[in-house]
Amino acid sequence: MYNCQISLKPNLYFKNLEGFQRKAYFCRNEEGNNVGKIFETLKKDEKITYVVLISGHSDFFLTSRNPNLNVTQYDVKIMEETQLFSPIYTRSQGWNLPFKKAARNMLKSEFERGLLPRKTEGIFLMEELDSKIFEIMKHDARMPFTQVAKNLNVFSGTIKDHFYKKVLPLCNVAHYFFPLGYSNYMESYFRIHTEYEESLVKSLELLLCTSYVYPFEKGLLINIFHENISISMALLQKMEEMGLVEYYTPLWHEHF
Repeated sequence: MYNCQISLKPNLYFKNLEGFQRKAYFCRNEEGNNVGKIFETLKKDEKITYVVLISGHSDFFLTSRNPNLNVTQYDVKIMEETQLFSPIYTRSQGWNLPFKKAARNMLKSEFERGLLPRKTEGIFLMEELDSKIFEIMKHDARMPFTQVAKNLNVFSGTIKDHFYKKVLPLCNVAHYFFPLGYSNYMESYFRIHTEYEESLVKSLELLLCTSYVYPFEKGLLINIFHENISISMALLQKMEEMGLVEYYTPLWHEHF
């Protein structure tokens, strides 16, 4: 499944923890020059954990664990910054349906008012060894402990003990599913404000693929994988007509 990109290797990402802060930024190059070059430079900055090139009110969406991120050196201006809470990765139930049918099923969901919780789940405490284990395993939570131990020059039993007792309790694990293979889908990012956050996120499970949900202090950014942009736009338009969401649509180009 990994070779066919039907599934991606499970990722580790931190829970909402006290003393640990992620931020999301919408940035713009006001001159409108060298956007592609700036994007490539932002991708190389180790302080930036995620960056996409978008359109709409901003040129870039990026995230960072550095609360004092300075991007002026890249000739971009921060248009909006917000605290980013622990992302959500949905489990797809409509994988065997045409996208149009899955979208219709989503609209038939029972929507109730209710926001996603944004409270902390504990204190962020991570020793140096635990931090190193996380950095090595964050893009593959199934990496053999022997391989991690070789990289860190410690016993594999020590790695296993620290992973299960110290690292994993601070993290959630993201699992992914793309029935036709990851590279066969388009992605669209939708910035959404809604009083039905929990119900909306639950309804995303009825789509074909895993959806990514980024909760901000106010509102959500949702990344939907799909086969047809017209159906995606019609889906969000219908939800707006139903009074469920307000949204704008930055368009996806490339992800990091």
